[in-house]
Amino acid sequence: MIAAERSGQSEFPWGTLNRNAARQITQVRDQLVRLTRDVIGGRLADSERIDEVAVLRSLVAAFPDRVARRRDAGGDRGIMVGGKGVKLAPQSSVRRGELFLCVDVEGASTDAVVRQASTVELEWLPATSLRTATELFFHPSQKQVVARQRQYFEDLLLSETPAALPSGEGPAEVLYAEAVKAWDRVFPVNDVEVAGFVTRVRCLAEWLPDADLPKFDEAELQRVLRSLCSSSRSFVDLQKAEWLHALQQELTWPQRQLVDREAPEYLQVPSGSRIRLTYEVGRPPVLAVRIQEVFGLAETPRIAGGRVKVLLHLLAPNQRPQQVTDDLASFWANTYETVRKELARRYPKHVWPDNPLQAIPTARQAPPALGDFHPAEHGRPALDHSPPSSE
Repeated sequence: MIAAERSGQSEFPWGTLNRNAARQITQVRDQLVRLTRDVIGGRLADSERIDEVAVLRSLVAAFPDRVARRRDAGGDRGIMVGGKGVKLAPQSSVRRGELFLCVDVEGASTDAVVRQASTVELEWLPATSLRTATELFFHPSQKQVVARQRQYFEDLLLSETPAALPSGEGPAEVLYAEAVKAWDRVFPVNDVEVAGFVTRVRCLAEWLPDADLPKFDEAELQRVLRSLCSSSRSFVDLQKAEWLHALQQELTWPQRQLVDREAPEYLQVPSGSRIRLTYEVGRPPVLAVRIQEVFGLAETPRIAGGRVKVLLHLLAPNQRPQQVTDDLASFWANTYETVRKELARRYPKHVWPDNPLQAIPTARQAPPALGDFHPAEHGRPALDHSPPSSE
């Protein structure tokens, strides 16, 4: 049509152009252009107003990629289909309505200036380009999965309302994607049983490689996290989840029995007390116990099928390590006498027998002497992991 209009040519490879029909089409085109300009410029007579909506709807149908939504009610900034930011020119009279059409856009950068615009009503948008979907996302401040019912024109968000979370694994996938990035916030690091179980399994896997225990590396722990996400919807839910049970399920029943037996959580000492062992990967387990509670114990306890010695932190009455050793027999034979004299001087109300292997062990604390250390006032010191004393 454009070539025929400019050159007057009527013969083309595809056939002969009907000049009368072409002339009528050109006249309709010119009339539509003038009418469009009048609509945008507000120059239509009242008798012609009936055609304004039809023209504007035609423009929306012709340029659906130029529909924009205001960022804020009454504001001059908006976002267009495709995600481009636009800004209405100061002289624009389009100040009402949430949607508008960017007829003339200047600039390709963010917030390009819209020189000419027209208001768009929601019902003018082609139904074939409208869609409604329930979408899930992780709320950044509430730290939980939420759902929104959203309406779109093409890729332009028109509206959204809160919605109920759907069934299925969708919410779990959203939660998991965020939880793996915030491990310290969801894993109960302060839960002694959970953290202790992980460390015990890791240690025993190193000490007994033939047991085929899980390593509880990053991938394995993330698999446990994913399973917990199926019954959780927030970080708070994950923090309260049954981590210990989920971790135990990664082991077979015989493996769980092996861990309880060969990497026990507690050891019973001669006094009858059950004392928690402290585990750390790459180090021997530590048992911090008062000297009086192991009277009569001749040899250092062993775990992991007898392969690993327990490192004893033998405590004075003030709960501080007086001796660190993995050779209890050597301590009784070579060092105890010196320790006994010092402690008897500092804690005369406690019993310090000459022969500790024949003495009755006790968990009872004697009343502290004047000037004794009080753990409640000073706190218990961290356990020492230095090598055993050569004394």
